[in-house]
This record gives sequence, structure tokens and C-alpha cells, in this order.
Amino acid sequence: MKKIMWILIGVGILLALVIIFFVLTNNNGNTAGAENNNLQDAGPVKCKDMSCLGISFQTCTPAELTMSQGDQNFVMTIYGFENEKCRYTMIMNGITAADCYFKEEQLNDKVLNQMFGNKEGQDAIIAEACGTS
Repeated sequence: MKKIMWILIGVGILLALVIIFFVLTNNNGNTAGAENNNLQDAGPVKCKDMSCLGISFQTCTPAELTMSQGDQNFVMTIYGFENEKCRYTMIMNGITAADCYFKEEQLNDKVLNQMFGNKEGQDAIIAEACGTS
């Protein structure tokens, strides 16, 4: 009986040590704010698909997506807010194709879709934001 009790005490101590180790090394706790500050210093998010860029566009979070389509190479970058507007650029084959400054209320999927040639009825917004009016 005493042997079982000592085994249970040992397991309890081991479990407590594992929990303490997990809490101390877990980055999802109260250190999230510090972690987010480190991410901001690390530069833009490197997106791998359009959904990532779309989320970043809607929140104007710095992000970059590089993609190729045939012999066309695209680099789309969201820089974040500059003078209360969200800066977005698209570079095609090394040439700036768009350098835009969107108002916060213009950051939505329809605007981003139209930036990629899909007709969404956002011509006036894009012309104003990208200086093509």
C-alpha cells in the first residue's frame, strides 16, 4: 500500500513539473503582446496565398505575396497605414504597376478583387486611391 502511495506522489510531482514547464514555455499566455511587438519588428507577413493577402488588406496589416503566372511575376505588398491611408503596391516583372493609398472604409474584398481585374464596380475607388483618375 505504501508503495502505491509513493508512486502516486511521484506521478503527482512529475505532473506538476510538466505543467510548470508548459506554462513557462507557452507563448500563448500573457506574453502575447510582447510576441506581437516582435512580429511588427520582423517586417511584413510573407503570404503564400491570396486569402492571407486578403485578410491583411482588410486590416491593413503589413504583408507581402510573391507569385508567378506564366512569364509574369507579381509582388503585392501592403505596407500598413501611412497618413491615415493604407498603402498597397503591386509590382509586375520589376515595374510598379500600382501604388495605392486606400481609405480605411475602402479595405474590402471587392476592392482587392477588382485590383486583380475582376469587375466589382469599384473603378472610382481604385482610380482615386491609385491616382489613375
